[in-house]
Amino acid sequence: MTTATATVDHAVSNAAAWSESISAAHEAWLFCQEEAEGRDLSREAKAVLHQHEYDGDNHADVAEAIEEEMRESALSVDVRSRWHTPGKEAEPGDFCILLTCGGPALRVAGELSHCAEPCSFSLEHQDWGTPWTRYQDADADALDWFCGLFYYGE
Repeated sequence: MTTATATVDHAVSNAAAWSESISAAHEAWLFCQEEAEGRDLSREAKAVLHQHEYDGDNHADVAEAIEEEMRESALSVDVRSRWHTPGKEAEPGDFCILLTCGGPALRVAGELSHCAEPCSFSLEHQDWGTPWTRYQDADADALDWFCGLFYYGE
């Protein structure tokens, strides 16, 4: 008799959970920005609003608190420069927002425009002994918002 065992990919599970958290924060933030009373929200976004003590009138305060919480969730934000001539000013080229480390690890990695703003990005996961792999199910709009919360230099 053989039994099937399900293997759990902890790196993918970690990426899915973070992706859901970023999406919920983004949805709640949008709700506050639009002051959208009566808008249908996901259960997760409602939980974010409740966590930040949304009372129907404090839209700006809650939006700011959501932004701050998301900024503080990153373990580190790193930037590396593009190729440049020695002696000239280096421009930021790539960025990496580390969310978790070890096994599993998770990051948002991407490129910066000449104005040091994210212009491409992807959510990537890794477990012990495995290469960085793109998480395909991430909400691009929510990730774009999340990446825009950080400062990458001039």
